[in-house]
Amino acid sequence: MERWIQIGWRRRRDAREQLRTAYDMLASMGTAAFSERAPLATGEHARKRTVEPQDQLTPQERQIARLVRDGARNQEIAAQLFISTSTVQNHLVKVFRKLGVTSRTQLARARVD
Repeated sequence: MERWIQIGWRRRRDAREQLRTAYDMLASMGTAAFSERAPLATGEHARKRTVEPQDQLTPQERQIARLVRDGARNQEIAAQLFISTSTVQNHLVKVFRKLGVTSRTQLARARVD
């Protein structure tokens, strides 16, 4: 039994390089849930992934934020995206909270890619 544990541990250590590569690839693709599992399989502690505020935006929130940044009013955004002005406003509230801004002027300066 002890011999089996030693062999198993050695294989886990040998696998770390491949799992580190897998972790880096998965993390770069934005699949944090999967990337966190790779180091855990070898007994390593997962590195913390830094999340940029703009990465927290949904595609619709990002699109609305860009339109606001470009100077569009809520009514213009609603017409362009075929949604109501209240939906635009709801998305903007979420965008402001996620980016930590309090005005359209600050949003215009924020990095929204």
